[in-house]
Amino acid sequence: METLRRALDDIADHGYSRSLRIGLAVLALLLNIGFYLPKVPGGGELGVGAFAHADKVFHALVFAFTVWTVGRLLAPVRRFPIGWVVLAAIFNALFSEAFQGLFLPSRSADFFDLVADSLGIALGAAAWRYEQLRAGLQNQNEEIN
Repeated sequence: METLRRALDDIADHGYSRSLRIGLAVLALLLNIGFYLPKVPGGGELGVGAFAHADKVFHALVFAFTVWTVGRLLAPVRRFPIGWVVLAAIFNALFSEAFQGLFLPSRSADFFDLVADSLGIALGAAAWRYEQLRAGLQNQNEEIN
């Protein structure tokens, strides 16, 4: 129980409110459900099919948002490095494409979706790392002053 309390304190000390970061992470996970639905969500004029390769942009943005938000939520805990978030995202990318190809007749596995997912994972991890570096530099500047 002490470990959980310490983990929640670490999360609370990492910028923004804990509830906002939990809410953003839940939103990211809900967006990921779209990869497992029988039909492409929002395939209309304003949806995922609004322009050429819009689905690839969607894949990249969802994975970037997911890695960044889940990283912000979990990675401040000293015993939970961002690498685990990235590995979970890679597994989700591979599994979702395999699931679409094997179990959803109206959808198909697409190698370029995996490329977009990978780009999103890299962007999300880079955004998380940028924040970490910026916060570290800010903390160092505060210590100097």
